[in-house]
Amino acid sequence: MDRCIVLVDAGYLLGAAASLLAGEPSRSRITVDHTALIHGLREQAESDTERPLLRIYWFDGAPDRVPQPEHRRLRVMPRVTVRLGALTRSDGRWAQKGVDAAMHAELTELARNRACSDVVLVTGDGDLLPGMMAAKEHGVAVHLWAVQAADGDYNQSEDLVAEADERRVLDRTWITKAVRAKELGGICAPPPAPRPEIAAILSAPPESSLSATAERPAEERPHPAAAAARGGVEERMPAKGVPTPKDLAALRAPGAHAAQHPTTATLRWSSDKGWVDRP
Repeated sequence: MDRCIVLVDAGYLLGAAASLLAGEPSRSRITVDHTALIHGLREQAESDTERPLLRIYWFDGAPDRVPQPEHRRLRVMPRVTVRLGALTRSDGRWAQKGVDAAMHAELTELARNRACSDVVLVTGDGDLLPGMMAAKEHGVAVHLWAVQAADGDYNQSEDLVAEADERRVLDRTWITKAVRAKELGGICAPPPAPRPEIAAILSAPPESSLSATAERPAEERPHPAAAAARGGVEERMPAKGVPTPKDLAALRAPGAHAAQHPTTATLRWSSDKGWVDRP
């Protein structure tokens, strides 16, 4: 039959695309427009083989082989058939199980039944080499497609490359028609502005005790005699609003707290003769 069939290893296609665009093979780092991707695969296959497309087989892994949302979208598209293998987690990494075997079985069955004249393989796994050779023996032309390698080297089995009848590299320009790298970085929000009253307090210079005393009303200012009775402590207080340890040490120096009594003060103490008052 003069028709072409495309067999896609989704793990290879999307993993290699993630390496190319995002720098690591994690499919969570990319977003995929599956409609555009299927359209691009069909258009490219019909152009390369010069044959109409019969079908695209999409091979992928899924936990417990349960279709994921992307698989449900794909399998309702025209001329797309989804085949699922198992997806297991080992050593912190996800691995597909049974996908290569399913691709091998489908490839050999299609070639044996002469369902197509050309088959396009989008894969890099050397386990498909026996199926590729069997298809060639049944007269099927095998086209091997690769995703452009991020490091410029091959990301396919050398044996597959050697046995393929035709080979094509899907470069960055082709891939970015349907695949995009996710933007992980974001713009940091500016720090919140302080409340106006707090900003005013923080920006105000410290007031000296002298200026505070000068601004108080006359009735609130201490009398000079009362200030003298306190030992002139206010005169030794620093001009700063908050005394430093040095200032406090000066206040604790000998004679710093000696009381200065007025001339009319009287001392009183007790003795065996009673209370004695002396000026």
